[in-house]
Amino acid sequence: MSHIQYLDDLVKEYLLFRGFTHTLRTLDNEIKIDKDKGFRVDRLVDQIVSSIQTYDLLGLRELWAHLDRRIFARLPHTLLPCVRKLETSILRLYVVNTIQTNKSEKLTEFFEKMAADLQSQTEWREWFILPYLKGVEENPSFAMYFTRQWQDTLLVSLHNFFAVIFQSLELPTLASYQEEASKIARLQEENEQLRVRLSALTTSDQNSMELLNAPEPPPPPHLMDDFYNIAQEAPSTDNQGKFIKNILFGFGAGLPTSPILGRRGTTATTTTPASTAPQQASPSTSQAPAGTQVSGHSALRRTFTQVPSEEKKRTRSSSVAGTPSNRNSVPEHVPVKRLVQATTAAAGRPSRSPTKARPQEETPVSSKLDVTSDKSSFLLLGQEEYNEHRAVVTHAVFNPSGTLVASADIDGVVKLWSPSPSPRTHCGVVVKSSVTAVEWLPRGERLLLVATKTATLRLFDTRDKKTVWELGPDSSPVLKDQRIMGVKMSPSETSAVVSVVPRVRPQGTSSSLAPPALHTLDMKSQKIDSSYKLEGGVVNSCIMNHNGGLLVCGCNDGSVRIIDLRRPDVVASWPAHQGEVFTVRLSPQENNIYTIGSDNRFACWSMAQTGAHVMDQVLHERAAGPFLVGVGGASGGSGGRSVLLRPYGPLFALHQDGEHLLTCSPTGPIIYKVGDSGLEQVMAMGSSKTPVMTVDWSHTLQCGTSVAAALDGSVSVATLMHQ
Repeated sequence: MSHIQYLDDLVKEYLLFRGFTHTLRTLDNEIKIDKDKGFRVDRLVDQIVSSIQTYDLLGLRELWAHLDRRIFARLPHTLLPCVRKLETSILRLYVVNTIQTNKSEKLTEFFEKMAADLQSQTEWREWFILPYLKGVEENPSFAMYFTRQWQDTLLVSLHNFFAVIFQSLELPTLASYQEEASKIARLQEENEQLRVRLSALTTSDQNSMELLNAPEPPPPPHLMDDFYNIAQEAPSTDNQGKFIKNILFGFGAGLPTSPILGRRGTTATTTTPASTAPQQASPSTSQAPAGTQVSGHSALRRTFTQVPSEEKKRTRSSSVAGTPSNRNSVPEHVPVKRLVQATTAAAGRPSRSPTKARPQEETPVSSKLDVTSDKSSFLLLGQEEYNEHRAVVTHAVFNPSGTLVASADIDGVVKLWSPSPSPRTHCGVVVKSSVTAVEWLPRGERLLLVATKTATLRLFDTRDKKTVWELGPDSSPVLKDQRIMGVKMSPSETSAVVSVVPRVRPQGTSSSLAPPALHTLDMKSQKIDSSYKLEGGVVNSCIMNHNGGLLVCGCNDGSVRIIDLRRPDVVASWPAHQGEVFTVRLSPQENNIYTIGSDNRFACWSMAQTGAHVMDQVLHERAAGPFLVGVGGASGGSGGRSVLLRPYGPLFALHQDGEHLLTCSPTGPIIYKVGDSGLEQVMAMGSSKTPVMTVDWSHTLQCGTSVAAALDGSVSVATLMHQ
């Protein structure tokens, strides 16, 4: 990651060359406040140490929360305990530093601010006595933390941990230039070495040829070379000449994989003079019985000894002149640029080439609902149901730690419950109308923001089981006669974006309706800071990037819009679906945008090349509705009039690897594997009697947990293990 700073300089040079001075100034400002520190491990560790030494508890918590969202959330489940232990150790180092520097007021301030988060953690239970304990350095329970050895070990462990996870990050195309350049240089160097070796063999004198024909013992096991795979084959007498030709072509163009060198099969950019030389097999070789294994060294050397010097000259001249026979005998070589892309794809990595629009697949993916599949990479450990709702559940969302689920229904009832080890209600809250948005504050595990159709917003404390504040049309005139369509919290928790649309007024009302808008809500002052009028569409779903600067919106006119919240202004917009866009999500690397619309299509779009198709495919039947509810609450509308219910909660959820997708269906959630060519069903959990309307997926625990809310008010909980 040391070349990231060099890349920043290259981008600045390019922006200056193009005259994008405003963008250049913005880039400079963002680099100055970059919390990732250019992925420089030493600078990041220094920043943490500096925050501890200057008693900047707020800055330390903000930095760690940023790393938690940006980097740690993508780590495997097995590494999450390491992250939590490092966080605990860093906070303990902060406490130790306040004691060693005799800053008792900072020590008291630490426990006052952190008490709510630490009092439930057993490893901090004894530490609350520190402000009242004298001689802490000599206390057996805390003496270890005051030693220089423990503090140095913590910093070394932190440095090593950052170094490992930064090296495992998937880099964007621009940042991988160094890897691609070194790969091309390595291939060119290997080809040059092979040409030198081949030239030395073809120009050897008679004495050297006799030495080559002499039998020699097989190489020891630890000296396996590039002829390892050749010796494993047993060519028959009929195709012996073809076999030797293939050997020579592979020798001059690209060798089989060697166990010691680990080369990939490659193709050279130029043909070698001797690539067409062996026109017939040597007598000694052609008389070998079928099924006899021929050593790669021996077969190659015998072939060279049987080629007369005149034939060598003719072969060289024909190869230079480009005769038809030569062109037919030697396949056309692949350019190096294509070779790099081919080897990258063979290694299982996505292509670095720009994404081109693909034709839309009209054939829907398989809708066969099997509980398990031979191709499934998930193991279903168990399923349970939560049946505390009496109306259609529109939302079922995990909190950031995965310990609580907030489920809301159309009657305005919000339930807070624990999904494991078995579903158990924690508390509940009742609002005045149907819930249209449920949003957890990203940093904590206790605050929940609930929005309703009547344009009321309520912040609820799930730990103290009380309402912190409530905002509505009475206290905020801008929300009068409005209906909230969605809410998205910023990563810093300082603000929230609220999507509103005018409520339908009865006939005879003279006043005109206000246009749809996006309001920015200040979470501290509980006031609307700014408003942005969105022309031509209503935002049904939105998602922010990691720093809260960009907002990706899915609108009811079928378009996807990217809004720069700092201006605010629409920086990109393109038609995505025929109908409404219901759910929008970003990939873990934030390089792709995933959408699902009322046309029952799932699409993937490039974030860098906005509007460029990556994948588009029809989903199984009723993956995005329509959702019909009977007047009495029974799903399907049997025995009475049916009402069409629009989805407000997410219709799909992404796994943390970015390669698997959880969707709704009429009989239960379905998991797909996402690829550039389309979707492949890997598991279907047919656990619901009525259509599933919203899903969510949590990966913070050892085993991933998913929830799926159905039209009959039930919420199914599935425990999944990623194999």
